[in-house]
Formats: sequence, C-alpha cells, structure tokens
Amino acid sequence: MSLRLNFCLAVLLFNCGTLLPQLYYVKMPAGYDKIHTTNDRVSGLIGSPYLSDDWCEGSIALYNGDIIDNIALKYNVFKKEMLFQAGGDIYVLDSPDSVLFITMGDRRFVYLPVNDRKKKSEKDYFEELSDGDACRLLLRHTASILKSNYNVALNVGEKDDRMEHQSAYYLRKDDLVVPVDRKGENLYRLLADKSAELRDFVKERNLSFASQDDLKQIIDYYNSFYLLPDGVD
Repeated sequence: MSLRLNFCLAVLLFNCGTLLPQLYYVKMPAGYDKIHTTNDRVSGLIGSPYLSDDWCEGSIALYNGDIIDNIALKYNVFKKEMLFQAGGDIYVLDSPDSVLFITMGDRRFVYLPVNDRKKKSEKDYFEELSDGDACRLLLRHTASILKSNYNVALNVGEKDDRMEHQSAYYLRKDDLVVPVDRKGENLYRLLADKSAELRDFVKERNLSFASQDDLKQIIDYYNSFYLLPDGVD
C-alpha cells in the first residue's frame, strides 16, 4: 500500500562524497508525494512494469527554478508513475505538473497533456527525441497486460499473464501534443505553415513516418525554417 505524506520532502543530495541535506518545497495539488512501500512485481505476471528495472541517476527540474540533482529515478510505465529514492525510502512523484523536465541518464522526459481526438484528455510522461524551438519529436511509452491464453485441454498457450510495452511517436508544437499517424496527416496539419515544403521533403527522400530517424529528419527540417541568423537573439 502507499502512505501519503503530509509534509514537504527533504531530499538528501550527494556532493563530492558528502551527504548534504537540502529541503525542496514542492506544492502538491490535492495530495502529497506518496511513500512507496510495495513491490510492483505481480506474481504470475511475466515482464516488468518499468521502463528499466535499474535505478538511473538523473535530475528533476521544477517550474519554480529549483533543480534536484544526483537523484535515483525509475519510471513505472504501466502506472505512469515516476519513482525516486531519498533518505532510504522510495517515493512516487505525485505532483508531476510542478516538473519542467526530468533527466534519466542521457534521456529527458516531460509531463504534458495529450491532444488526441480518439481519447479523453489526459496527461502522460513523454521522452524528448529532438531539440528545437518550433517543434519537438516525442516518444510516449505505454504498457498493458496481455491475459493468459492457455488452453488446459490442449495444453497450449501462455500460462501466465504478460506485461507488454509499446511506444508511439508524438509531436509537440506550442501547447499541442498530437500523435504521429502512419500517413503523416497529423504532422502536416500541425505544421501547416510549411506543409507543402514538408511533403516535398518527405517525397524526395522517401521518408517513413514510422521511422524514428526519418521523423527526426522531418522535424529538424521544419525547425530549420525558424533558426535565427548568427548574432540575432
């Protein structure tokens, strides 16, 4: 079970081998960071709910300007929860709206609303795959449980439920976060100001909207129209 903490969390940071106490005040919406006291592994379930089973050193940057460095992080994709270690305990980050971005090793995550007409409005963590001021390529990680299909009479199929991970590409432009479809129509609509140029670029290079490398090329090309000349701020 999870216990809610009715106080501000003191995060202990390591600096040059010395344990230094640092107090970070994070305003919680309708709740508090939850102390995590159980194992997320489910008996009889094959697979992990985590993006990686290993703790990863990273940082949390808050909208108020504070940065929490040298903190161990782990992302539970199935529950959409970011976990971190502090003072020997494991906590769930229960106020992701206060976070500007999170780094885990060389990966960077942001917490954003999803603009998907097929689904209800929701928020999720996205991994940033590209830089750029005009538009960015994102990757959304999801996980679901595939139920056992074991047939007792025939003695065939999977006896255990299985955790399956999926990922999908999204685009971020201004306040919009939209999924990339296989034909690229959402991309052309979102980047309508340069849609003609993008269509020519994709056609000339035979690029695929299902390829991460190709999508990076497309977004980099779009952002190139908005690069300021050297010496101009």
